Amino acid sequence: MHILTKIFIVLVSLLAVLLVPLVVVYAHNENSFKTRYADAELKAGAAADALKAEQARAGSIELKLNSQIDEVRALNTKFSTDKDAALATVRQLESQLATSEAGQAEIKSRLDQIALAVTNGQTLSESLITELRGLRTQVAASEKEKVQLDEALRDVTAQLEQAENARRALAEELARLKDEHSKAMVSLNEAVAKGFGGRGDVAVGALRPDRSLSARIINVQRSNNQVLAEINAGSTDGVKVDWAMTIGRQGEFVANLKIINVDINRATGIVTLEDRSGKKVEVNDMAYATAGRS
Repeated sequence: MHILTKIFIVLVSLLAVLLVPLVVVYAHNENSFKTRYADAELKAGAAADALKAEQARAGSIELKLNSQIDEVRALNTKFSTDKDAALATVRQLESQLATSEAGQAEIKSRLDQIALAVTNGQTLSESLITELRGLRTQVAASEKEKVQLDEALRDVTAQLEQAENARRALAEELARLKDEHSKAMVSLNEAVAKGFGGRGDVAVGALRPDRSLSARIINVQRSNNQVLAEINAGSTDGVKVDWAMTIGRQGEFVANLKIINVDINRATGIVTLEDRSGKKVEVNDMAYATAGRS
């Protein structure tokens, strides 16, 4: 017999051995399986009913969820619209913020300028107050000085009145002296015509005056040999050394005078021909110089 046939026979035998217990077990369990199957069908029916009920509930829930989804979509659409509007508002607010910041920067700059102006104004005010105080002090000093000046003005006015009175008195005295000078010159001319003065020792080396003037004898000094007389006129008046002058009193000849020393406003001369007139030269006598006459 072929080896394969042998193997097949063995396998069939083994299969028969194995199937017998299975048939026995199947027969034993068939009723049990039928019972279980019936229970399973019942459970399956119940499960189907439950599934239908659950499907109905799920449909209701799905409808509700779809409604909620629609509401959510509507809300989402509204929120999107609101978001776009909010974004537009944000952009507008950002623009306004930028404008506000620029305006704030400008306001800050103006505030800085105002603060600087206020500081400068305060400094100027303090300077003006200090200057005003100084001016008040100066005004007070000026008022005091004005009072002093007014008093000084009154004093000066009084002095001017006195000076005016003195000037008038001097003018009257000058007029009187001029009158006396004219009379003296007339008398001297008559005396010269009669042979008195204008000659003698004064004429020796004497200079002819280059101008006419009159002066007062302010001092007389006498010694054994000569008489010296001092007059109140000097180089500022044009008096020169060796000038020949004539001394007179109230229009009458007294003596001749030859200048020997000249100072700025004083001059001294030698008195001659005093003995011919019979009069002595005295203080306050007048000395006369005639232009071109020695």
